[in-house]
Amino acid sequence: MRVTKIIGLLVVAGLVVWGIEILYLLQQNASKPDRIKTAEGRKRNLLTLEYKKNERALEQEYEQKKYLATGETVFDRIFNTQGQSIVDLINHIAGEAFPDGWSYDVEVDEFTHFALFVYLPRNSQLVAPNQIASYLQPIIKYCSWCLSDVAVFDRAHKSYLFFNKTILDEIKSSKALSREMSLRAEDQGKSFTRFNSITLKCEKYESHLFLPIEVTGSQGITTCLALFDTGATTTMLSYKIVSKTGYDNLQNAPRKSFNTANGMMSCPIVVREINIAGFRKSIEVAVNRQDEINLLGMNFFKDMDYIIDFQNSAIYVWEK
Repeated sequence: MRVTKIIGLLVVAGLVVWGIEILYLLQQNASKPDRIKTAEGRKRNLLTLEYKKNERALEQEYEQKKYLATGETVFDRIFNTQGQSIVDLINHIAGEAFPDGWSYDVEVDEFTHFALFVYLPRNSQLVAPNQIASYLQPIIKYCSWCLSDVAVFDRAHKSYLFFNKTILDEIKSSKALSREMSLRAEDQGKSFTRFNSITLKCEKYESHLFLPIEVTGSQGITTCLALFDTGATTTMLSYKIVSKTGYDNLQNAPRKSFNTANGMMSCPIVVREINIAGFRKSIEVAVNRQDEINLLGMNFFKDMDYIIDFQNSAIYVWEK
């Protein structure tokens, strides 16, 4: 009986302990979401604090450096805040430095490297490297910090001089180029053929390219669009365009026959000066008295090479 009592007490004690453990576990599990929530809340607060610190640091950095948005140097910032650009600056100084009739352009590579392209007039002879260097001195004085290269093109739009940064630095430090640097500029100019072509921008209609041309005769100048026709040996202009630029006696003019889509056509031949993007040529022109179509033929492109770029509506032309 005593043993039974002991066993009973042990069982009751075990049940009590088990019950207490269950209550403890229940209590622990009940408070676990709150603990997790509290821990995650602390992490979130730390992240928010870190974000605000980083945001404040960025704002302070922006306030310190925002002036650089208009240029790295004081000169850049003053010039650019006037609504102008470095390209405008170089072009403006070049306009004052080079003789009248010369043209120039600025190419930008990778946003920070500026190259000045100088084009001699089409009636000009080659200019010696040292003469070019004297024209470049005022440009280099103000733009050496951004100007990396200068290329000079002859009257046929072919590069014959190329001044890289090393040569430009010599021009800046001395009034004359050494013979070594002059020869280097000439050698580099001959190999710099990337921009030797002139781009003739066209208007595209269906599968045809039309070029804006200027027609000059003894009595006037007019402009029109001409269909670029690689199958036409002779340029053909409408009677309307021909009559605006001269008073030719078409009855006594020499004639040529042409095979057209409408059959054979006999046309009077006159002479007109055609100007396209600075290329000026006096050529024979057939007078089209049937309609107002103007065709730019291959006689304009004599002694010239070209590449047709239909995708970009352009023709790249250079003299042989």
